[in-house]
Amino acid sequence: MRELVKYFLGIVIIVTIIYTVYISYNVFKFVSSEESTANIADYELKISLIDEEIIELENKFNEQQLRDNSNSIVMNYDGTPVAWVVMLELEENLNFEEIENSLLESGFISFQKDNALYIGPYIDKLQLEEAKKYILDNFSVETNEIQQWKI
Repeated sequence: MRELVKYFLGIVIIVTIIYTVYISYNVFKFVSSEESTANIADYELKISLIDEEIIELENKFNEQQLRDNSNSIVMNYDGTPVAWVVMLELEENLNFEEIENSLLESGFISFQKDNALYIGPYIDKLQLEEAKKYILDNFSVETNEIQQWKI
């Protein structure tokens, strides 16, 4: 029995040495390859791009128009914000599915109800103004005026 344990432990040690050599070889291959040539300049470029994005987002957030619109959010008697929508009525030449998918890809929410496409609801009318402009630019379709959303 002792002999069996000795042979088993010897095999485990030999397999461990072989595995260590295998790992060392693969690490050596990786270190000498093109993939491992990351340098500080690459990270500096990534960080500068992220900094530019942050500055752009801060500028957009701090725009006067955005602050004015957030100050004009109207509240209901129960403390919930009033929501606004734009309605697009069904016409023969309109494909609501295409418009709805395009709006979703551009970050606007919309839904169909009673043969009409509703964009919103949003608590900020600025988002609806952008959606109206997007529909006019991309589909050459005039939408109705912004109206208060009622369930």
